[in-house]
Amino acid sequence: MTKLLINNFIKLFKIFYQKQTDEKLCRCEIAKLENLLSYRDFELEKLHKKLKDKEDDFEKQTKILFLKEEELTGYINKIFEQQERERIVKWIVNSIRESLDLDKVLSTAVEEIGKLLKVDRCAVTLFNKEMAEFGILNIYRANEDISPINNKICILNSAEEWYKYLTEDKKTIVIDDFEKVLTDEHLKNYFKKYDIKSYAITPIIHEGEILGTISLHQTQYQREWKTSHIEILEDIAGQIAVAIRQAFLYSKAQEATRLKSEFLASMSHEFRTPLNAIIGFSEMLLTPGYGYISKKQKEYLNNISVSGKHLLRLVNDILDLSKVESGNIELRYEKFSSLKAIEETVCMLSAMAQEKNISIELNLSDISLRADIGRFKQIMYNLLSNSIKFTHDGGKINISTILKDKELKVEVQDTGIGISEHDKDKIFSQFMQIDSSYARKQEGTGLGLTLTKKFIELHKGQIDFESETGKGSKFWFILPEAEPSDKVNKK
Repeated sequence: MTKLLINNFIKLFKIFYQKQTDEKLCRCEIAKLENLLSYRDFELEKLHKKLKDKEDDFEKQTKILFLKEEELTGYINKIFEQQERERIVKWIVNSIRESLDLDKVLSTAVEEIGKLLKVDRCAVTLFNKEMAEFGILNIYRANEDISPINNKICILNSAEEWYKYLTEDKKTIVIDDFEKVLTDEHLKNYFKKYDIKSYAITPIIHEGEILGTISLHQTQYQREWKTSHIEILEDIAGQIAVAIRQAFLYSKAQEATRLKSEFLASMSHEFRTPLNAIIGFSEMLLTPGYGYISKKQKEYLNNISVSGKHLLRLVNDILDLSKVESGNIELRYEKFSSLKAIEETVCMLSAMAQEKNISIELNLSDISLRADIGRFKQIMYNLLSNSIKFTHDGGKINISTILKDKELKVEVQDTGIGISEHDKDKIFSQFMQIDSSYARKQEGTGLGLTLTKKFIELHKGQIDFESETGKGSKFWFILPEAEPSDKVNKK
């Protein structure tokens, strides 16, 4: 019994001790866990702080990137704006070069300016120096809902302050909100009448002289004009000034050319009458039926006849040139055989060729051509006489024709003195002859090749040449409206 009790007590003691030990272990483990949790909390707090710092840095970087993006976008927009600005200016420059039609250039220019600057209305005025007033020439409207402006009345003529500012100070006027700026009732009424809420106007100036203005109108809303927009406007105004000045100078040149051509035509007619009489009477006296004349008298009369004919050719060339330049020459188109026309021209100049013992070889296709036969013969006469004139005695000339793509090509090749590189640019110039000792001995008006080129171009053809000094020249021209034929003539 006692032993059992003792055993039971020992068991109970073991159980109790085990529980105590387990509890201590438990508490120890709990303490460890609590320490670990505290450490984890501390680490988490550090991590949270780091994350917060990272978030702050990220937010700062995002703001910087956003600002950079805005800056980049603005820069790109400026580049595009600059490119568009350069495109418009380049277009205006090209238009000035390509066309002297001022109204056409300005009407397209106001449209391009209006679209580029996205304005509701754009207008160009020209300044009449004699009347000292502006006149509206071209107006662009973004759409049909925007009211047109009466182009017979320009507000600048009645707005004294603006008129003086533009014509004397020559400065741009910029108005973002007219109600805050304008005090002149007349101007206020004008702005209200045409729904102008914002306005900009710049003078068109050339070498300090006022030529006109370009104005921008905003009618749908008030607009704050950017400096870049005003710069574009002023740049374009500078190019338009060149166009206006160029058109004015061209107009004056055209008028001078017209007066010159009329004078030349009038004088040519006056010269021809006495010249025909001099040539006619001198040739009459050279015939046997008008009595005996001495050898010396015959020589003098012959000189009078030759000189008269030379002067008459000069007068006729000047008359033809004046007609071409004034646009008064008319081509009489008809269908004819190019072969026959060339043979007739060769026949006319055969005596001139025989005097220098120059042989003329023909290699002609019988090609039918629709052109002015008189001018065609004149073209052939000028080219062939030039070849004979500048070919040494005993030389050769070859004339050939070919048909290609309904075009007649005529070639005149000689073994003459040729043309130096220095003189090639002068060939088709008026009153110019090639600069060589041999060429200076030859008679000529210096207009033959000029007229030849103009007659060919009037037929919508083209002329060119190739040459080498001392080895001869080859001139060729091409005329449209030709038809083939089976006949070939060789001599």
